[in-house]
Amino acid sequence: MANPAIAEKFARFKGKRALVMGLGLWQGGVEAVKFLHRWGASEILVTDLRDEKTLAPSLEAISYIPVTLRLGEHREADFARAQVVIHSPAVRPDNRFLVAAREAGAEVTQEMSLFIEACPAKTVGITGSNGKTTTTTLTYEMLRWSYAPGQASLWTQWADPIPSSEVPDCVEPPEQPPNIWLGGNLGTPLINRLDEIRSRDIVVLELSSFQLMDWHRIGKSCDYSLITNITPNHLDWHRDFEEYSWAKQAIFRYGGCQALLNADDGETTRMFGDVPEHVRLFSLKLPAGKLRLGRRDGQVVASGVRGQLKLCVEPQEGNTSPSIIQVAQRADLRLPGEFNWANAVAAAALVSRVLDPEDLGNVSRAMRTFRGVEHRLEPCGEVNGARVYNDSIATDPAATLAALSAFDKGIHLILGGGTKNIDYTELGKRIATHGGIKAVYLQGTTAPVLKAAIASAVGVQHAAPLNECATFDEACERAFKALAPGDVLLMSPASTSFYEYAPGKKFANFEERGKHFKALVAQASRLRA
Repeated sequence: MANPAIAEKFARFKGKRALVMGLGLWQGGVEAVKFLHRWGASEILVTDLRDEKTLAPSLEAISYIPVTLRLGEHREADFARAQVVIHSPAVRPDNRFLVAAREAGAEVTQEMSLFIEACPAKTVGITGSNGKTTTTTLTYEMLRWSYAPGQASLWTQWADPIPSSEVPDCVEPPEQPPNIWLGGNLGTPLINRLDEIRSRDIVVLELSSFQLMDWHRIGKSCDYSLITNITPNHLDWHRDFEEYSWAKQAIFRYGGCQALLNADDGETTRMFGDVPEHVRLFSLKLPAGKLRLGRRDGQVVASGVRGQLKLCVEPQEGNTSPSIIQVAQRADLRLPGEFNWANAVAAAALVSRVLDPEDLGNVSRAMRTFRGVEHRLEPCGEVNGARVYNDSIATDPAATLAALSAFDKGIHLILGGGTKNIDYTELGKRIATHGGIKAVYLQGTTAPVLKAAIASAVGVQHAAPLNECATFDEACERAFKALAPGDVLLMSPASTSFYEYAPGKKFANFEERGKHFKALVAQASRLRA
């Protein structure tokens, strides 16, 4: 039975002519179609630039719903006729078809905007240019240790199982503890599970700038939010860096959200001078407690200085000042790299806003059981005695810079792919001055730009050879042959996966690129065993 409050919000879709723009392959469009069908849309038209063969899995998932398909094209007349349009986040709000729909009086929205509008539970949102998936899943795990065991489909996906003796006892309603949900850019969209989500639950969301752009329109934010960092990204989609940064800020700008910003990041530090008073900070460099940041006072509620994770806990009854407690240390976290320690500190900062102080011991427990997320500096075997890492998520130079910081010598680096129109100057300087890079393998659309950035590092003679390769597979094979025991092979492209990586072959996304890389690594390991 539908939650009456949710039913009231979505009654406006009953009898409406609806259009879904971008069915896609990642379930968002599928769940949008199911949503419109459930709430009584009289007509549903699905329009997508891809063909029926490409969209076959998604079409199968909605085969029981009567829809009209417009594949391989969009028609302005369809948008002008629609009364409601749910579009993929990848479509800019000023797209001419969406403009036509709005001018004709249609409600133009996104799946995540509909979800945040109606979600009955507290929401915890994470965004940023890099590290948001690791921070989000760590936040989910820290909360899962303290409450109910979360979504069954996610058990053990990125963490060791919680021993049964450690799982919190569930008592009878209405005392039942919160359940923890995970959504946004992770897992299955939650829009059609709103009836299962209770007011006492907690929903953890990873959010992209594409999704958050629309939240400025609806004036909504999460109850608790965090920005990991903001560096140039997606400038092939956003007009400029200013628009990209502003999109991210929707996560905390509305409704009294309790927000956290990174005191170590240039853009979020700049932003701190113009944010509401309730915004707090986390840092690897600054101690926990109050400080002066720029022109205003701030409070660091989570600090990772010298590998000690300390939290500043709000005053409890009978106390007048916050207390600072140590809850974990760097050795508790399995993942390599200082940036992963920053992700852990960020996650702890968030859960310290949500959990009672007596539950903060679960921060270290979650860190010790967390294995990491696929395609994010993921160990994927050895070749010729060298360790191999899949960092396919690195679609921008800042991500590759972070990955490089985890290793100091014997590095073989695979770079290149599709373009986001991002400047590679800083990455070029870092590669040229690193000293521990033995070879670089360049491929893809961005290879010439990357080569120029490395070669133009001022006053630096790059010692490691730059190998220009015709395909992704050639880059991998040349790297495999050059590896020696003790080396590191790092596939961290600093580029998108949307390019022709071999004649007639294109990766669908960074996950497909990572899986392909791991298959090549497994094959090379067998051949060289």
